[in-house]
Amino acid sequence: MTSDKARKATIPHTVRGVVFDLDDPLVVSTVDFGKFKRLVIDRMASYGEPRDAYDPADTIVKTIARFEERMRGQGLDEKDLHARLAELDRIMDAVELERAHETEPLAGAKEALEALRGRGVRIGVLTRACEEYAEKVLSLTGMRDLVDAIEPRNSHVRPKPHPDAYLRLVGRMGLRPDETVFVGDHPIDATCAANAGVAFIAVGTGDVPEEVMSEAGSAAYIPDVGRLLQLLERSLAGL
Repeated sequence: MTSDKARKATIPHTVRGVVFDLDDPLVVSTVDFGKFKRLVIDRMASYGEPRDAYDPADTIVKTIARFEERMRGQGLDEKDLHARLAELDRIMDAVELERAHETEPLAGAKEALEALRGRGVRIGVLTRACEEYAEKVLSLTGMRDLVDAIEPRNSHVRPKPHPDAYLRLVGRMGLRPDETVFVGDHPIDATCAANAGVAFIAVGTGDVPEEVMSEAGSAAYIPDVGRLLQLLERSLAGL
């Protein structure tokens, strides 16, 4: 559970790094999330799990967490659990990559990254997608060379909304968390930022309403990442 202090984190006076979620803040997602969830639940059922223990409307984050909890509650050996989770990862990887070649950048995204890099800002990408997908779509959209570090789903640290992956990514960028902001389009991103104690900037290119993102704890809201430089102008003045 996040603290009030974390939820009220404000944009730092000096921003030296920006961490972005990948799908919808930077690129138009081509992932078939319905298929993604369906195949994951199918595999869980093959392990003997009752389908009605999982709600297809839940996020994949919640579904996987529930699976882990139930497996540990049933006394499954950690080695076997890790093998099952790795299999679920392989299923998710395959679905993510099916249409990755069709991915397009969101309008203004590349230009925003170029502008930030031109001001000396370091850029990270934190995603629950697999590493191959992240590398591929950033390369296809011409943004890979603008990104200093990527932290994908299967990087052996707890993924968002846990703070571990964010903090690891920021460390790889050579920065402190309080020198960064997180830009995303989903309450999971906001929760991750709160858990890491950093400011969250909501972007409106996803499918979550502004009022929901505000309630989730965003320090600011922009319609797209093309407006980010303007929002951060004061915090970039000293760079």
